[in-house]
Amino acid sequence: MTKKAESTLVDIFWRRAEQTPERTAIMFKQDGSYQNMNWKTHAEKTAQFQRALMACGVEPQHKIGIMSQNRPEWTWADLAILSCGAVTVPIYPTLNSEEVCFQIDHSDLTGIFVENEKQLAKLLEGCTFPHKTLKFVAMFDGDCNDKPKGLEIHNPFDFPNLGKGKIDDEALQKRRESVDENELASIVYTSGTTGVPKGAMLLHRNIYAVLKDLCDLCKFNENDIAFSFLPFSHVYERVGGQFLSVFQGIPLAYAESMETVPVNLAEVRPTVLNAVPRFYEKAYQRVQSQIRHLPAAQQTFTRWAIGIGMRATRQKLKGKVAPDILDRIYKTELRIADKLVFSKIRERFGGRLRMMTSGAAPLANEVHIFFEAIGMQIIEGYGLTETCAPLACNTLEDNKFHTVGKALPSCEVKLGKDNELLVRGANVFAGYYKNDEATKEAFDSDGFFKTGDIAEIDDQGYIRITDRKKDIIITSGGKHVAPQLIENLFKGDPLISHVVVYGDRRKFITALISLNQEGVKSFCDKNGINFTSVEEAIDEEKIKSEIEKTVQAKNSKLASFERIKHYCLLKEEFSVENNELTPTMKVKRKVVIEKHKDLLDNLYEKDDLQAQKT
Repeated sequence: MTKKAESTLVDIFWRRAEQTPERTAIMFKQDGSYQNMNWKTHAEKTAQFQRALMACGVEPQHKIGIMSQNRPEWTWADLAILSCGAVTVPIYPTLNSEEVCFQIDHSDLTGIFVENEKQLAKLLEGCTFPHKTLKFVAMFDGDCNDKPKGLEIHNPFDFPNLGKGKIDDEALQKRRESVDENELASIVYTSGTTGVPKGAMLLHRNIYAVLKDLCDLCKFNENDIAFSFLPFSHVYERVGGQFLSVFQGIPLAYAESMETVPVNLAEVRPTVLNAVPRFYEKAYQRVQSQIRHLPAAQQTFTRWAIGIGMRATRQKLKGKVAPDILDRIYKTELRIADKLVFSKIRERFGGRLRMMTSGAAPLANEVHIFFEAIGMQIIEGYGLTETCAPLACNTLEDNKFHTVGKALPSCEVKLGKDNELLVRGANVFAGYYKNDEATKEAFDSDGFFKTGDIAEIDDQGYIRITDRKKDIIITSGGKHVAPQLIENLFKGDPLISHVVVYGDRRKFITALISLNQEGVKSFCDKNGINFTSVEEAIDEEKIKSEIEKTVQAKNSKLASFERIKHYCLLKEEFSVENNELTPTMKVKRKVVIEKHKDLLDNLYEKDDLQAQKT
C-alpha cells in the first residue's frame, strides 16, 4: 500500500509538532488560570499515551473508546489511539449505562478511556464480565479497587508509565508510519434522534479531505485562538475544532464545562468558535433579558442602538441599497451604537471573536441578524456524522443568510427524489459498522449518500435545508407540512425554549411548547408576578396571554394548514438528561412526542368536544 504525504491524521499531528515545537498547541484551566502547552510537550504527552496503549497490547485497527467531557487527556488519548494505527470510538459521557454498553459491545472495544468513577460505573454496571473483547480501562481521574474478572483498570498515575522500558521510540515511530490513509480512523455513533444508533466508519482520508477544504476556505492566521466547548464525542467539534486546530497549527482552548463557557470566553479571548444554534439563541435571549432590567433611559438607548444595527443589516442583506451608501446613511449612528452598546456585548464573548460557526440545526434569522449587526459574524454550515461534519459552509467573505453555504470543493451535491439532498465525495464515510443492510440503504445506485434532508440549491450553488425527510407531516387532508419551518419561527423568543410541532395524519397542527426559565423569570419580575418555578408560572394568565400573542403572531406568517391550532405548555424544559435532546441540543422528536402523546391526543379531543358543542 502507498500513501500520500501527510494524508493521515497521524502524519498531520506529528509533522505539526516537529515544525512548530515552541508554539502554543493547547490552553487549559489549571489552578485557577489558563495554562499554555506548546506542541513539543503536547506531543510528549501523546507519545506517553501511545506507549502505554502499545504496552496494553493495542494492535492496528483495534477499537478503543473514549468516554469523557472535553479535556487535554481526551485529545492525547485520541491522537495516541490513531498513532497506534487503532480506531477511536467516541462515546457521549451523557449516555446511560445501557446505551454505553450497547456501543462497547457493538464496536468490539479492546479498551476504553473513561473520565472518572461515575463514567466507569456505567460500564461496570451494564456490561458482562469477563467481556468478549474489552480488556482494559484507563481512567483520567479517580481509581477503582473492585475490579471485575478479566478487566484491567488503570488509574491516571499508573497508566502513563505502563510502557516505560518496554516500548522504545523506534517502535512508536514505526507504528505511526504504518498508518495508511485508507484505514479506519474512527467509528462514530449517530446521535440517535430516531432509532438505534449506527456506527459510521470514518477513514483517515475522509477526515483529511474536510480539513483541507476548510483550511482553503476559512482564512486562519497565526494570531487565531480556537475555543472548544461542544463535545469531541460529536464529529462537528472533533473535526472542526480539535483536528482543524492541529491541521492549521492554532491553539485550542478547552472550556472547563458548559456552565463556565461565559467566564472562560472572557478569560481566553478567542477569535474562532464552533457552536450550535441553541448557544446563540440563549445568548440572544440573555441579552434581551438584561436589557429589560436596565433603567428606562438606558433601556431606550440600547434598544435604539440595536434597532439601528439590525435595520442597517437587513437593508444590507436585501441588497437594494449599495453597501457604501448604507455606510454613509448610518455611519454616525452606527459609530455611536458600536462604541456605547455593541462593543460592550462583544466584550462578554472575549472581545476578539471574528468567526463563529453554527451547525447541527438551523439558526433563527432574527438571532443571526442580531449578531451580524453587533459585529459578530456567524457562518452557517451543514453536515452529518457520515460526512465528517461539514459538507457545505458559508465563509466570512461569502456569507449568504438562510443558507448553509456551498458544497465543499471535494463534495458533489444534487437533489434526488422528493428534493432529498444527495452527496458524493472524499469526505463521505465508508459505511456503517457491522450493518451492511443500513449501508446499502444509505446510498443510491450512483454512489451518492442520501442525507435524509430536504433541500433547495439555488443557481449559485447555495444550499438551503428545509426539513428532515422523515419529519415531514402529512395531515389527514393531504397537506404536507415542514415542522422545522414552523418551529424555527419561535427561535430567539425570550419566553420560549423549544416548540415541537405535531399533526401527522391529523386534521390540523398542534404543538408542545417548553418555556425558557430565565425569560419567564424576567417576565415575571417585570410584571409583578412572584416567580417560584416554570411549572407554577405557566398557570399565570399574563404568561398564557403573552404566549398566545406570540403563537398568533407566528401563525400570521403561515398558510392556514400550517398554523398551530392548539398547543400545550410543558412544565419543564427539554434536556439531555431526560433523553429529550441529543448532546448537540437537537430535539429527539420521536422521544418527545411519544413521551407527551396523551397531552397531544387531548388537544384533538378538546377540538372534537368543541365541535360537538357548536
